[in-house]
Amino acid sequence: MLFLRVQLKEGARFPAKSLVFNAGFISLAKSLIMKTSSFPVLIILMLIFACSEKNKLQSVHPNDIQFFKVDSVQIPYLGLLNLMDVHLPSGQLLFFNQQTGHLVLGSMRGELIREFSKQGDMPDSYGFFPLGAGKFSSNGKAFTIISNQGVYTYDLEGNLVHGGRHRITKLPAFSGRASSDMEFFWVGDRILTVGAGRGEYPRNTPEFYENYQSLAWFDTLERKVEQFMKLDEKSVFRNGMAHDISHLTPRMALAKDKIYLVQGIEPALNMHSLTAPYEKIKRVDFDISDYIFNQGEEFKKADPRIINPDMFSGRIENLKVTDQYVLVSFFPGIPEREQEKYQNLGWMDFLDKTRKDYNPRMLVMDLDGNLLTELEIPLQFSERQWLYRDGYLWFLASLNLKEEEDFVKVYKVKLGG
Repeated sequence: MLFLRVQLKEGARFPAKSLVFNAGFISLAKSLIMKTSSFPVLIILMLIFACSEKNKLQSVHPNDIQFFKVDSVQIPYLGLLNLMDVHLPSGQLLFFNQQTGHLVLGSMRGELIREFSKQGDMPDSYGFFPLGAGKFSSNGKAFTIISNQGVYTYDLEGNLVHGGRHRITKLPAFSGRASSDMEFFWVGDRILTVGAGRGEYPRNTPEFYENYQSLAWFDTLERKVEQFMKLDEKSVFRNGMAHDISHLTPRMALAKDKIYLVQGIEPALNMHSLTAPYEKIKRVDFDISDYIFNQGEEFKKADPRIINPDMFSGRIENLKVTDQYVLVSFFPGIPEREQEKYQNLGWMDFLDKTRKDYNPRMLVMDLDGNLLTELEIPLQFSERQWLYRDGYLWFLASLNLKEEEDFVKVYKVKLGG
């Protein structure tokens, strides 16, 4: 739902307004009641009027859509955390410390609740690295972690509730990241997740791209893994060149029985049916005039043993689908003529300067992939680590590259007009 443009201070609340009927409507209603004593007629008219008012609220011009910072949560913590999930009804947040392998629970009151590790080779451990962001159960009393080893659901004390290893001969070797840009989705007793990796063939052969599959099902009852979704026939990754593995890593979302997929750094949205054979519904190329991305290199020049992403290339950072919008955040890339001035910078200075000079943005589309508007992402928001929960966008604060901080911060944001 779109929201009227009301400038709020952080944390401000505004009361809901009663529905106000105009004089003409009231006069008509009275007349009908007096003539027919037909209360059902009045009810129908009220519903029609309410729908009319709702449509007016939703007819905000796309150019007026913008971010509204509603609130923020700051939790004391020394170390770098990835945002995994937010559970608004219980007021909890789930993080992952990539350096220590610790899972971290925080509250929206700004408290560090608990920190523990389920990493390793113990019977209740998920293995050595999550494949994607952990996700709370619907009641907020547990959360699930998926990995190449299996699917594991823990309570908030860190005890294994259910789950375990995949029951397959060879465990997968998918690429992933334990943060909110790599979200999985429950579909009954199965989990839909990104399921891409090195594969059987090296990346400097045609066979790698012919056999590449982007997604996977994890069956939590049978404990089986099924890969699917080959590269689109129009994909740039079918151009006969070798591409860095990280450049292909998909961004995926699920909504209303549709799979929404962006193939790595490629500026295009693919929509597919959720059920096999995953019929392609639509492909939408992003019309971003200044988006520059790596087109690959000749097979003979590529070393298949090396993962070396092009940091000057444009990147699709995250993809989410709300009740009303498809949202895609991206870094536009740096033109070749401008790259020299960044060549000798240290890593932190490089990240800081390129982000300020080429500000990440967000595409706002309708559910059919039609572009409504494009927004600059505020510098205090992470362009990669954000998610959609309970009508809000939740952005991890961008990394402070100048000094170490002893807290983690998450912004609660409305997208409205």
